[in-house]
Amino acid sequence: CASCSPLVMWCSASVDILFLLDGSYSVGRGSFERSKHFAGKLCDALDIHPGRVRVGMIQFSSTPHLEFPLNSYLTKQEVKERIKTTVFRGGSTETGRALKYILRKGFPGGRNLTVPKILIIISDGKSQGSTTVPATQMKERGTTVFAVGIKFPRWEELHALASEPTEQHVLFAGDASDAVNGLYSALSSSVCSVTTPGCEVESFPCERRTLESEKELAGNYVCWKGSKLQNTVYASLCPFYRLKRVSIRHPSRCFRTVCVGSLLTLHLLLLWSHLDPCDSQPCQNGGTCVPEGLDKYHCLCPMGYGGGVQCGRCQPDFSLLPSQLSCLAPKLSLECGVDLLFLMDSSAGVTLEGFLRYKAFLKRFLHAVMSWDSPTNVGVAQYDTNVRIPIEVGQHKDAFGLMKSIDALSFSGGGTLTGRALRYVAQHGFRSTPVFADVLDDLPRVVVLLTDSKSQDPVAEAAKYARDRDLFLIGVGSSFVRAELAEVTGNPKQTIVYSDPQDLFNKIPELQRRICSVNRPEEAKSPVNLCKPNPCMNQGVCILRPGSYWCDCHGWEGPHCESRVPRGDSPRSPVLPTGSHVQQFPSSLQHFSGAHQHPRRT
Repeated sequence: CASCSPLVMWCSASVDILFLLDGSYSVGRGSFERSKHFAGKLCDALDIHPGRVRVGMIQFSSTPHLEFPLNSYLTKQEVKERIKTTVFRGGSTETGRALKYILRKGFPGGRNLTVPKILIIISDGKSQGSTTVPATQMKERGTTVFAVGIKFPRWEELHALASEPTEQHVLFAGDASDAVNGLYSALSSSVCSVTTPGCEVESFPCERRTLESEKELAGNYVCWKGSKLQNTVYASLCPFYRLKRVSIRHPSRCFRTVCVGSLLTLHLLLLWSHLDPCDSQPCQNGGTCVPEGLDKYHCLCPMGYGGGVQCGRCQPDFSLLPSQLSCLAPKLSLECGVDLLFLMDSSAGVTLEGFLRYKAFLKRFLHAVMSWDSPTNVGVAQYDTNVRIPIEVGQHKDAFGLMKSIDALSFSGGGTLTGRALRYVAQHGFRSTPVFADVLDDLPRVVVLLTDSKSQDPVAEAAKYARDRDLFLIGVGSSFVRAELAEVTGNPKQTIVYSDPQDLFNKIPELQRRICSVNRPEEAKSPVNLCKPNPCMNQGVCILRPGSYWCDCHGWEGPHCESRVPRGDSPRSPVLPTGSHVQQFPSSLQHFSGAHQHPRRT
């Protein structure tokens, strides 16, 4: 493990050290916490004192923000405590703007030019603007720049940011202790020195990995192209692509701590012989291996897998095909007739990464359960400080249009006002009037809340307000918000908690069951007469058929005799006439009234 390496360096000279932490959405809240841990570990080797080592911190995303200047704290303990309380801000990755800020302001709270200055950038290297010019100017001023990669970094940009030689100034936060020793060993002996007898820090060639997205040809579709001829178009085949995540290796140099003659050295040498735990390809069934330090990893499993840590078994609700080669997803469908609104958290608390994960989950869920004849109407709302309903319930009648609209949803950031969002969708999330005046608009109304961030406003009263208006609330989130989800739904059985991002996608069958449980009340269900009350307008006669009905219209036409026939009256006929309409219903509504026990909504 990375923590096995002792901190053998000690830095007790006059030096100003400024941390520049990437707090953008591309890094995310989880990796930002790891950046803070790495910065705190670096402080363990510093003799922090106003006359010796001074430490400050700037967090950057869309704009730079001074967390604390170099002259704020006098001791190591104070600095480490302040680093722990730093809050993730979110935003775009404007590394160049942050460097220009330091060039203009200098090291806040720092000393004069005679004191060495060290800038430690901890980032994923995915800046949305150019960093070349400000990084060059920073190094020309005599500042030593270290670039520390976090998450799945873009190594090329980190090499451009760092001082020469880059093999000594580009590090990886995943190997915390050895990276700390490597960082300080790169400084002159006048700044840092070895404190553990018989130990030294050395570098060696290694490979770093990162995950990047590549376009992959997925097929062709018929498209229309313009023509120079008037009123003429040509049909053609156009390619469409999908993004595929691939693991890419980058040559680099790593650091190791060698303590001659000790058992620790033998232990570390055994670890170094297997430096990358993913080299053995431990993830099965197409899982992607993600290294965590020297000897740990985790697997990103395909849908349906996840038993154990290596994607070796099928998840509950999935079955192994007879070929033993893949997991068979359960046959799912939303045969229950409901108005279904997904309420997605789009606040800074869930991060861009979490929001994109919810979009992918939503698309995968709808792809698994929706069919062309599904009686369910679907809509999507998203919230942060404000609430929006970009996809109205029932707006799309085809899956393609629905998926396209979901793809167009954009992350907004902002505060997490879940209570306000619940009250808003209770008032505006569903159509309040039926299409025809004498036809009951009595489909149950279900709201699925997707969140991974605790609300900044009260939720209990707003949730009760929604439930009192016959909204069936289901909460989906991580264990971090389990208690709040139970408070929202009013029933722990209506909450779905996932343990990690991969586990979220394995909750699709459970969510399907929860949604359709609204149509299964405890009391006995009575048979339904689809013609009572009469759905036909203008004195049309409702005639029952197996699993459906049709309206026999006289002088009127349309599904419910709602449009007058322009030429006289249409004769009645024992067979299905032109002006009549067969109305199909799902099988679950042909015999039972569970979905029709709700009061008329106005």
